[in-house]
Amino acid sequence: MADSSSSLVNAHTHLELGCFAHLCPPDSGASFVPWIIELINARRDIAPQGMAPFRAAVEAGIETLRASGTTVVGDITATGESVGPLLDGGLNGIVYYEVLGLNGDEALGRLSDARRKINEWRRREGVMRVGLSVHALYSCHPDLFREGARWCVAESVPLCVHAAESPAEIELLVNGTGDFREYQRAFNFPDFPIPGLSPIAYLEDLGVLEARPLLVHCVEVSDDDIARIARSGSTVAHCPRSNARLRCRRMPLEKFLAAGVAVALGTDSLSSSPSLDVREEAEAAIALHAATVPADSIRALLDSPMPLGEIDHA
Repeated sequence: MADSSSSLVNAHTHLELGCFAHLCPPDSGASFVPWIIELINARRDIAPQGMAPFRAAVEAGIETLRASGTTVVGDITATGESVGPLLDGGLNGIVYYEVLGLNGDEALGRLSDARRKINEWRRREGVMRVGLSVHALYSCHPDLFREGARWCVAESVPLCVHAAESPAEIELLVNGTGDFREYQRAFNFPDFPIPGLSPIAYLEDLGVLEARPLLVHCVEVSDDDIARIARSGSTVAHCPRSNARLRCRRMPLEKFLAAGVAVALGTDSLSSSPSLDVREEAEAAIALHAATVPADSIRALLDSPMPLGEIDHA
């Protein structure tokens, strides 16, 4: 059983979003897509302050991780502000630089810029590595996924994707309907190509699973989806408190474990979760899965490996 003296893994954070902790929904939860819109608007509102709020949130977040016994972290940064502090801060794990965009040419331009930055940062890698995050299927053009995954495979760069998090994501990808249409209208995004597939099947179709990504959330999955993930050797990050507060359903953890999928716990950001303490995440998972997964099996996830098998626990 892991305790505060163990090498605890927090597989999914967005440390820079700690400056939006005031947006964390109450226990009763908030609808997923309106929360995303609120977060995007909040980011625009603080834009005149530059990187200072994000930098302060990253520094505070790293100290919180250390204080809670976390030594291995999977962080996502859209600003790049967490890369330097994590590379230099003595923590182990992967910091993923995030790209997104629904306009194909613009998105590929962002990917080109991201690859350049990641290659520069990789020269400074030690126990902390640098990877790529292609945000989510509802926010990224298919070519961004195809090209991003190909590059990650060719260059042995870790990849992370938010996948199958909410019913709204399923509704969009399978039927082309639902709350994400409002999301697109709110920000004048291009029309979304509707694959008519589940998120995991679509990722497989795009070649993303070949990169063995860290798949974050994986709540809305079928047995076939879980089999796809297992065959690919991908890892799943489970964030039960964030899922609950965003009114997402229960992730079928017992089915992932039975299929031999590597699962690690993550807190997500302070904008959707009450803390960065992964031990509290484990206790929430124990309560959520009490009828299907033994508590000791969940506590064992506190020191589950990060993806690619290349992370050496300190």
